[in-house]
Amino acid sequence: MGFELQRKPHWSAGSYIDLVLAAVSMQILFFITALWVGTSGTEFYQDNTTEVNHAMRIQLGLGWLMCILAGIGFSILPLIYDVIGFERTLMRVYVGMNVSGQVIITAGILSGNLSIFNSFTTIGITLLAASVVCLWSPALTIFKNNSDNGKKVGPFSYALGSFLPIIGIFTMACWALRDEFESALDLSERILFDLFFSLSLIAIIISHINRRLDWRIIQPDNTGKVFGVYASLLLISIVAKSLYEADDISTRVVAVLQFIPYIFIFMMLKPIKIIAQIRNEKPHNKMVIASVFWLPVIGVAAYIEMMGYAQTTDAMMSYYRWILIFGVAFQVFGVLLHTSMKITKDATEGQKDTFWVSLITVNFGALITVYALLSSWQTGEPRDNIARLGIGV
Repeated sequence: MGFELQRKPHWSAGSYIDLVLAAVSMQILFFITALWVGTSGTEFYQDNTTEVNHAMRIQLGLGWLMCILAGIGFSILPLIYDVIGFERTLMRVYVGMNVSGQVIITAGILSGNLSIFNSFTTIGITLLAASVVCLWSPALTIFKNNSDNGKKVGPFSYALGSFLPIIGIFTMACWALRDEFESALDLSERILFDLFFSLSLIAIIISHINRRLDWRIIQPDNTGKVFGVYASLLLISIVAKSLYEADDISTRVVAVLQFIPYIFIFMMLKPIKIIAQIRNEKPHNKMVIASVFWLPVIGVAAYIEMMGYAQTTDAMMSYYRWILIFGVAFQVFGVLLHTSMKITKDATEGQKDTFWVSLITVNFGALITVYALLSSWQTGEPRDNIARLGIGV
């Protein structure tokens, strides 16, 4: 006996609320864990710095940041581009696996026991990786829609869809092989943050400005080419770091290669044209537009760190990655608030206040991180206390 499941194609357009709620809850849990590590769990943390840091960064990247990204990619985009996104059951499976993975990683860290930590973190990373792999199906749906609607969806479909299963499997493999390959965990983080998130965030920016605002900063025929060059430059920068660690290329060469991708994509986004549109009082999302102007700062920060002008510790995430998260990721996620206002046709005073508070605090946090970077350059010492202040903001 067969039957056809009937549903509205855009029922998932509001499902981003569930994903964002999951992300916010896990974000609170993440910062509680970080607080514990910095206070009660210092001895365990100091003995296992590399592994604990990696577990928390994967919790950050594949956990609550990915929840928000999924909300945009498979809930907001179906509304904007007239395509089908999440199946309801799949969304629940994804959220359940994602949240469970983060909770288990947290439990492993809070245990203060190395054996429990290793077991729980392995389970948690496996769940996070599997949750990402299960997003392949809706990503493939949007990818197929691209062939039917030309360049309507833009690069987001293949930017996210092509990498999802690879990211999940690669992250799991790097954790499993961490004892055999010294640089496995670092490489896993580079692929996740420096490649995947850099690609996905730029894809959202291009899709939002080109489609939602209809500014055509990049011609539809050129989006694929620009995106392909950007992806290639990011890959080259990642490979260059590995070659540098093997003493095959100089510090300055690899530093320049870290700088180039962000300057390239910044120029391709035509900042002068964006400024002209703003001066002409064209409607726009201030957070998304602000994120564009943080891109060259990321490139400069990556160059400074690679040259050794600014110092970090094993416990610190790179300055340029925090700028990527605060200056670009958090602001691009403002697409959610922007779209919810458009859906309701009229923003309440509370929504407007929330928007402005978010805009100010996120950019202030990014500025504090930049100050920490410059202060480290001047003093020659890590400025992790200042960087933590930026994170707190």
